Amino acid sequence: MKKNKNFLKYMPTFAFCMIIFVIPILYFSIKDSDFSPLEKRKLSQFPKPTVETVFNGKFGKDFETYLNDQMPLRTFFVGTNAYYDQISGRNGMNGIYNANDDYLMVTPVEDNPTLENNIKYIGEFIESIDTKTYICVVPTSGYIYDSKLPSNHYDYNDEKIIDKIENSFTNVDNTEFINLIDNFKSLSKGEQLYYKTDHHWTALGAYECYKILGEKMKFTPTAQDSFEVESYDGFYGTNYSKSALWFTPGETLEIWENKNRPEGSIKMYINEGGEVTISDKLFFRENLDTNDQYTAYLDGNHAMVTIQNENADSDKKLLILRDSYSHCLAPFLADNYSEIVLIDVRYYLNPVSDIVREQGTDEILILYSLDSIVNSTDIAGIY
Repeated sequence: MKKNKNFLKYMPTFAFCMIIFVIPILYFSIKDSDFSPLEKRKLSQFPKPTVETVFNGKFGKDFETYLNDQMPLRTFFVGTNAYYDQISGRNGMNGIYNANDDYLMVTPVEDNPTLENNIKYIGEFIESIDTKTYICVVPTSGYIYDSKLPSNHYDYNDEKIIDKIENSFTNVDNTEFINLIDNFKSLSKGEQLYYKTDHHWTALGAYECYKILGEKMKFTPTAQDSFEVESYDGFYGTNYSKSALWFTPGETLEIWENKNRPEGSIKMYINEGGEVTISDKLFFRENLDTNDQYTAYLDGNHAMVTIQNENADSDKKLLILRDSYSHCLAPFLADNYSEIVLIDVRYYLNPVSDIVREQGTDEILILYSLDSIVNSTDIAGIY
């Protein structure tokens, strides 16, 4: 009995020594990883030292980042730290709230000077063209599903910020703001409009937005029963990766395909740096087996994507200035426009106004998530 007590007495010291000696050995014996599947990001590699980087401190900072990224058992330690934050009352430390019903929600978006700049840039773009423009800002899941939030959380000011954006364009000619908040709040009582492990809306959420857009933009949305719904289990989104709450269960990603759309009627052109790839599909199911399953919609982020539908309800052309929320929305809109051009100004470096003038765009939809329009500095390139 006495021997057991002595052993337990020295157990912390033994464990500490093991960590001190074993971790360095593992650092040198385990091959560096290029990518973390759970965190969905590239990991830092060993930095090459130069005289300049050693003396200006860059090498030291890069080496510290390398050690953090390549730490043996990194996934275990990152996850343990995340759950320790939960237990110790620091929910949201990684920018993600661990909410009720397995929801992982991004912490509130805060108003800041970047929003003022983005409102100005969008206003100047609208003034530079003569085309009917609709603006839509997608609220966050934390605001729409506030009943799911943990008891200790910061307030979400989505309505206040979106009202501010709407008021900025109230008197702008040829421009209409489409506010989703009331409809989404009402629908949230019985429908899942956002993923639980991701910041994006679900296919249903995108469809509900599509119906609201139809009312405002004067087109008839395709009926919900016209879509064949395919369900794919095991989806883990970006909120899951950021939170490191590895015990959160996966969920279902859905693809809604119009079963009445004639085969071969759709063409999609992906323009990346002048190189064009042509596809006859809008959904890339092979991407469901990758680390970024959300790229099953439109193959993910691209500078410029053009969707043509020879059997669309009208011959009108629509330009969408957007972030990744439009990936899931555009396949619905393809039923109502003969051509849709999607521009992501994070990657598209030419003047967008040139597209409007050269391609005879009939309507423009500026659709961003609240986080993008408040925080993105890339919107400066909108024109």
